[in-house]
Amino acid sequence: MAQQHSSEEIDLGYFFRKSNDVFKRMARGIFEILHFFKRFFIWILLLIIIGFAIGYYKDTSAVAVYDNRAIIIPNFESVDYVYDKIEAVNSKIKARDTTYLKTIFGENAGKVGIMEIEAIVDIYNFVSKSRTNIDILRILSQNQNFSEYVNDVATSKYYKYHRFKIPVLGKDASEKVVADFFKYLNENEHFKAYQEVYTDTKAFDIKEHYDMVSQVDSLVEASSRMYSVGSNVSVNNNSDLHFLIERKRLLIEDIYQLRTDLLDYSTPIKIVSVDYNLKPERLLEIPNKVKFPIFLVFLFSMVFFVIYLFKHLRTYAELEKPEPIDRK
Repeated sequence: MAQQHSSEEIDLGYFFRKSNDVFKRMARGIFEILHFFKRFFIWILLLIIIGFAIGYYKDTSAVAVYDNRAIIIPNFESVDYVYDKIEAVNSKIKARDTTYLKTIFGENAGKVGIMEIEAIVDIYNFVSKSRTNIDILRILSQNQNFSEYVNDVATSKYYKYHRFKIPVLGKDASEKVVADFFKYLNENEHFKAYQEVYTDTKAFDIKEHYDMVSQVDSLVEASSRMYSVGSNVSVNNNSDLHFLIERKRLLIEDIYQLRTDLLDYSTPIKIVSVDYNLKPERLLEIPNKVKFPIFLVFLFSMVFFVIYLFKHLRTYAELEKPEPIDRK
């Protein structure tokens, strides 16, 4: 037992001695750092002033990047087309292919950043459109978690609205950049032909619905008149009258939907709203007037640290150098 206690005391003593050495080295290191800053105080203050001046100039003269965000409607089954085009243009931006980008943005080709697009998930509006949409949703979500399914990129084509973002260097070019990009998207001949067919069909459908409403009104008026004189006709009871009124209500709802669809069909990819020159959200953005002084002081300190390290390594190498062998 005595030997065990003695061994433990030796181990603890060794531990405390080593800990004391570590604290001494730390204290010595802190002292040397403080001594360094005291010794070169004037130089460090000068570097801070120079760095602040450079950073201030950079902050005041730099052109900021602004986000431009839009809500769009890709009409005529053009969702895949829009997403593919945005991906293609982004690849050209990354490759800095100004020749290609100038065909879209002109003189502002070098001011456009990476674009983003995502669907605005509105599953309830999608389901309410028709019974067919309910069946599609049920079938496609059978083998996938529902929350994952509704946010899946592959599902995005089923949503009406999409959120689009394009960063632009400076405020002056934002509106033209957005206008030029959507002009480029809407020049596709395939979807322009689709637009003509969809628009004509919707206009004809609206006219037919108005005609049917007029016919229902005529039947309601005739049935009311005949019912009032007691005539024995096929449309002379409350149930038939209720059916006609309900039919008219449904026709008016259809007209509302058809007319709003016709408004959406003004372009293949319609811009619903745009917010220009929004400052991007960043978690932490250190201004240049803070970064430059820190960088210059750090660089200055590193130069002297390398010199200090080199001297210590040379001293250590000389101590470890073997003594020459006397061959006499």
